[in-house]
Amino acid sequence: MPYYLKKRIIDWIIHMFMFGLLAVTLLPIGWMIYSSLKENTDILIGKIPLSNARNNVYEIMLDGPDLWVLTSDGGINKWDKNTLKEEDHATAQTMTTHFLLDKQHVWVSSANKHLQKFDKDDLKKSKQFNLPLPDFDKAKVVNSTIVSRQGKIYFTMGYKGFEELLEFDPVQEKVTRRFSLKNKLSPTQIRSLLPYKDKMLVGLDKGLLKLDLKSGKVEAVYNLVQYLPIGIARLRAINGKIVVSGNTGAFLFDTEKGKVTKTLYTGNALGLRVHGDKVYVGTNRGFKLYDLKTGKMQDHAQLFRQVRVDGTVIKDSEFAPAEVATLAFNGDRLYLGSTYGRVSIYNVKDQRVVGEGAARMGHLVISWVNYIDMWRNVDFGLYLRNSFFICGLAMVFAMVFATLAAYALSRFDFPGSKSFSMIILATQMVPGIMFLIPTYSNFVKLTEMTGFPIKGTYYGIVFVYSAFFVPFSIWILRGFFAAIPVELEEAARIDGCSPLQVFWHVALPLAIPGIIATGIYVFLQAWDELVFAWVLTSADTMTIPVGIRNFVGNYQNRFDLIMAAATVATIPVMILFFMLQKYIVKGLTAGAVKG
Repeated sequence: MPYYLKKRIIDWIIHMFMFGLLAVTLLPIGWMIYSSLKENTDILIGKIPLSNARNNVYEIMLDGPDLWVLTSDGGINKWDKNTLKEEDHATAQTMTTHFLLDKQHVWVSSANKHLQKFDKDDLKKSKQFNLPLPDFDKAKVVNSTIVSRQGKIYFTMGYKGFEELLEFDPVQEKVTRRFSLKNKLSPTQIRSLLPYKDKMLVGLDKGLLKLDLKSGKVEAVYNLVQYLPIGIARLRAINGKIVVSGNTGAFLFDTEKGKVTKTLYTGNALGLRVHGDKVYVGTNRGFKLYDLKTGKMQDHAQLFRQVRVDGTVIKDSEFAPAEVATLAFNGDRLYLGSTYGRVSIYNVKDQRVVGEGAARMGHLVISWVNYIDMWRNVDFGLYLRNSFFICGLAMVFAMVFATLAAYALSRFDFPGSKSFSMIILATQMVPGIMFLIPTYSNFVKLTEMTGFPIKGTYYGIVFVYSAFFVPFSIWILRGFFAAIPVELEEAARIDGCSPLQVFWHVALPLAIPGIIATGIYVFLQAWDELVFAWVLTSADTMTIPVGIRNFVGNYQNRFDLIMAAATVATIPVMILFFMLQKYIVKGLTAGAVKG
């Protein structure tokens, strides 16, 4: 084999090997960034690919020849009501979604995009309206709700601490009124709305609220926790009374008497619709039909065949349970919307399914919102400032003391200098965690003796970090100073420089690359340190590692926010590295060439 060909092959192999090492090195950082864009549920179950948004059918609405199938991912599907074939499609790409149809538009409410308007004739035409909502973690919004009354749209959402109802004028395209829903059961979460005469009935997580829209005052509040402990998910009016439903069943509520008068169904009532004197309750096995006149309940369960995740039907399969979330009527046909975008036509007379269809899969979920929610869940800005302040001071103090000590050890021969160097190295052989309890005890004792607080203060943790990193820094910098030719310093002395001037004007400038490299190492070690910071800091002095730790436990194990916070915490370090990389390279190669 020719020499040059052999050399090119060897170089190619070396390059591929180095690229492989680089890929392995960058893999944890890449995985961290990738995970920061995923949903928390996917991280918890160990799912690697990004998920599609759940396309469960939330509402089915009939409009002439059209069937509007509206899904939880913000999907707007316009179908032919007879064939269930898609005629048009758009997606709002929303979460905690709710829908409203008028003559010209499809209105979509959500936590992440507030209020959107789509043109029914051309779904590509849309407009978004930002509502005056407080800062909130969108992942903690249970639901959003919109209803219409006398040409106005009313918006609210289920979020702890938000107890307001917004009135939006679609003509002026702005919020015209804001109603406070604070009540004797506060704090509450708002789960559902129902315009009723000149009132607005509001389903809460603890009961039912009646709001007078004219005066804007809360008229009455009914505690229904014994019937619906998690809240009223849906409200419907029937024969002058109200049907309320939730996770434990459906009940008939008399607004005049202010109490539940009848239990219609016990179980998880997923969907609710009234038609004449009949109440249809969607369940996780189909639906139940309650006749108010006769007081009889009919069970229609096991209606649907097995389906794949994309909603397509598995042929020749046995009947399987299905979760019915919404129902719509068209003569003898009952349209049932359920999980995975499934829509079925149920013939009421024949009592069988005569048609099936499936909505498109939801959009790919890339959770950029994690970076916003990260700042709202904890005071991450405070932790970032604390880390810069504490780590920066610790690095400066460590470098000042270590530089002076390292120069003295490398240039001056005094009694015990060699032993002192070995003792410094020996301190690094003891695990740092062994110093935690003695350090904490000394902080407490010193505070008791002097009355001067140390634990939980900036100077306390800066002192600890500086003390821990000085010995190792001395050992590293001693080698840098030893590599500087003594002849340069002797020449400076001949020119009349004092020992201090020799250090300042000759040795120190030559050792700058090594000092910067060591300083960056100290900064990174302090930046990532958790144990001492966790024990010795307070709520006002916590650093980033401690702040990230708070996402576990206190904030429902939000690993998606942990990944986002870790990514943000890595950015300053990477910027620092790239800005000073030439000094790092000089520091690492210092002393490699003699003379």
